[in-house]
Amino acid sequence: MYDHILVPTDGSTGTAHVALHAIELAEIHGATLHTLHVIDAALTGHLTDAGMSTDSLDDRAHQAVETIERMANRHDVDCHTAVRRGSPAETILDYANGEAIDVIVAGTHGRSGVKRHLVGSVTERLVRHASCPVLSVRLPDTDVTVEDEGHARRLVEEALDDEGYDAADIDIERQLSVWVAHADTDSGEAVVYLDPTTQRTSVLGQ
Repeated sequence: MYDHILVPTDGSTGTAHVALHAIELAEIHGATLHTLHVIDAALTGHLTDAGMSTDSLDDRAHQAVETIERMANRHDVDCHTAVRRGSPAETILDYANGEAIDVIVAGTHGRSGVKRHLVGSVTERLVRHASCPVLSVRLPDTDVTVEDEGHARRLVEEALDDEGYDAADIDIERQLSVWVAHADTDSGEAVVYLDPTTQRTSVLGQ
C-alpha cells in the first residue's frame, strides 16, 4: 500500500516518538522511509541580517535527519535523508510531490498556545494541502521527563531486562531528540532508543 513514507523532523523533543511510528509503518509495508528537515528561511534571514552565522542551523538539521536514519537502519528500513531551506509546510509539500510520497507522518500537539502554533500549524497545513494521506501523531503534552544520564540508564537497563538481555556494559548518549544506548550483552550488541518525553524504548539486537 505504501512504498514511500515521509517523516519531517525538526530535531526537537518528541521527534523520536513520531519517527518510530513512521519506521514501524515502513517495516509493515516494506517501504522506503524519507526524513526531511526544513531550515526555516525566515529564521536564516533574521540571523543573516543580524550578522550571525547559520552554521549551527545546518549542523542541527543534518544531525536531526541522520539520527532518524540510524534508527531506521537498525530496523533494516531503507532511509533517504534530505535538508532543505524554505517555508516548512510548503517545502515539505514540494518534497512529497517530487518524491511520490504515499503518506506523511507528522507530529502535532493537543495543546493550545505557542507550541501548538509552531508544531500544529505545519501539520494542519499538510493535512489541508497534501496530495497524499497525512498521519498525525499526537506529541505528549508533558515536557522532557528524562533529562539526566542516570535516569536514562535505568530505563535502558529495564528495557533490556524486559527483552531478556543480560547487559555487561552500556554506553549511552543524548543525540538531539533521543537517548541512544549501545549495550554489550550475553547475546551480542544491542541498541536501545529512548524517547526522553514518552520514555518509550525500542530495543534492537544484532
